[in-house]
Amino acid sequence: MKWLVEKSRYLSYIAITGMLFGVLAALYVGVEKTVKVIQIAFLHYESSSPTLYVLFDALDSFLVAIALLVIAVSLYELFISGLEVPDWMLVKSLDELKAKFGSVLIPIMAVKFVQKLLQSESALETLYYGIAIALVAFALTAFNYVADKEKDAEIERHPEEEETRAEDLKKG
Repeated sequence: MKWLVEKSRYLSYIAITGMLFGVLAALYVGVEKTVKVIQIAFLHYESSSPTLYVLFDALDSFLVAIALLVIAVSLYELFISGLEVPDWMLVKSLDELKAKFGSVLIPIMAVKFVQKLLQSESALETLYYGIAIALVAFALTAFNYVADKEKDAEIERHPEEEETRAEDLKKG
């Protein structure tokens, strides 16, 4: 039974693979939207096409792709093995992964706000939308701050345990 539980961590390959397919899909959509903006800019530059909105839409797709990539890399690092990636992509716990995801969501929400601003018919509606995004961004930032403080306090209590989970798995 112990063997089965230990090997069940490899089930995370399903989530990791799904997210990598999501990365490819989001990148494809972002490239497609960028090509559309380039076509509009060069072929119909005199018309008042919403090129800026579509460009921000492409940026949104690329940010989603990056968020999915960070999560996929982090899940692999947590459950499977170590990777040679920048330190900012590495996580030691699911709480850190949630915090990283939250910090990736904030730029996506900022892009959505700019899109809303470009499309908006109502100033009051845009204001409410901006306030809602600001509240969510504040909550995510507060969550990240608390998670960082808890991590620092844990490191101070147990400095010998500052290894990543992947290094721990390599030893075991």
